[in-house]
Formats: sequence, structure tokens, C-alpha cells
Amino acid sequence: MKRVFLSLVLAGIFLIPAVVCSAKDPVLILTFDEIDKDIVKDLSKFGNNGTLQNNPKVVNGKFGKALEFESSRVRVAASDSLGTEIFKEGKFTLSLWINAKLTGNQWQQIFRAGPDPNDTLFVNVDGRLSWRGWVGGAWAGGMCETAGALITKEKWAHAAVVSDSKVFQVYIDGELARESPFQATRGNNREYMIGGYAGGESYSGAVDDLAIFPEPLDKAKINSIMSKGLKAGLSVDSREKVAVMWGYVKSRF
Repeated sequence: MKRVFLSLVLAGIFLIPAVVCSAKDPVLILTFDEIDKDIVKDLSKFGNNGTLQNNPKVVNGKFGKALEFESSRVRVAASDSLGTEIFKEGKFTLSLWINAKLTGNQWQQIFRAGPDPNDTLFVNVDGRLSWRGWVGGAWAGGMCETAGALITKEKWAHAAVVSDSKVFQVYIDGELARESPFQATRGNNREYMIGGYAGGESYSGAVDDLAIFPEPLDKAKINSIMSKGLKAGLSVDSREKVAVMWGYVKSRF
């Protein structure tokens, strides 16, 4: 009987990653629950840790802890996995929770590639989101921009920017808010800022559960992430479940 039970358990363990990891692994997972001094731990397998700049504040988030920004930011360096061309190549998903104050700067950089201005998720104080970047030789404002009043002041909202290299899509709270033709930006990003750069477009508000995927996610996956949080159902969580289950098995046999 023990052998039968062990066989069933082992089968279950090895089925977990097969089901959960059917999509490409995210290249960045920042839940903001694990911060050591000025280092924000990336929970993806790639170790793209962020660095705090100008002391963003730890606050209660949508899931666990979050960071609140006011002329502050988290810097994540580009790497082999979080590449310089990830947005230019056109197959990606940026997923995050935001709690915007909607005061101060008219346009605020929630997420921005740099140091030369490029791929940016803006929020406007009128409650709209806008995905923008540098196209050709000029700044392309509003590559994919929603209507106003979709983001409510000081209320958590889930946002996702999706591209399949044919269209951009912006989702708010799991629903498609805007779709527009894809445009290739200039790439050559050397860093990514959450909270924006210092100056007249820095972000006022909080961010939680930010992730970047090297593929377009569909509505069902976006809603799953939104409802369960990043840790539930992603590969980082499945590896934790495997480790716990294997420890239990070894203690029993």
C-alpha cells in the first residue's frame, strides 16, 4: 500500500510543473514582500533583483506588501533574461497592481525603460493609462491609450499591457480597455524604473505584484493572476509546493 501511495504522490509532484509551467517563465516577479535593505528580490528564476532609490515606502498591498512612490523608484538593470529589446521585439506582458493618488504631475511614469526615454506605462491624473515609447526618430505618445476615469483615485486597480507584435492591448481589472496597432520602439534599454525617473513625470502612488512575461498572455491568464496573485499558479509557487511535498514524502517513508 505504501508503494502505491508513494507512486501516486510522486506522479502528482511531477505533474505540478507540467501543468503550471506550460507558459514561458516570467523574467521578472516583484511582489515587494522580500526586501533586504535596498534590494528588492526578484522571485523569478532569473534573479533580476531591483534596487531601491530615494526610499520608497513599504505599505500594505493588494497581496502582502507593496511599495509607495513619491519621487522615488525601483531600478532593475537589463540582463540576458530581461533583455534590452524585450518590448521592441513585441511579444510581452507587463502585469501589475497600482494604487494611484492622481495628484501632482499630469502624466506620471508608473514603469519606464531607460535611460533614454522609451517604453513607458503612464497614468494621467484624469484616470487614463497610456503605453508610449520612442518610434523611429520621435516620441510616440499614446501608442495604446485608454479613456479617462478608468483608474480611481487611491483604489487598487490591476493593469496589464500586452503585445503579440501585431497589436497592443491594455487591460484594466481584467477587461480589455484599449487595443491599437503594434509599433516597434527603439529598444536598447539598459534599465527599467518602477516609479519613474526623477523630475516632472515621477509617479505618486503604490505598486504591487509586478511581473514581465516574454509572451502575450490571454484574458483568462490575466484574470487568474489578478484574482490569485503572482505567487499562486506561477512556476515560483509550484517549485515551493514540490519542495514541501517532497519533504513530507521523505518524512513518511
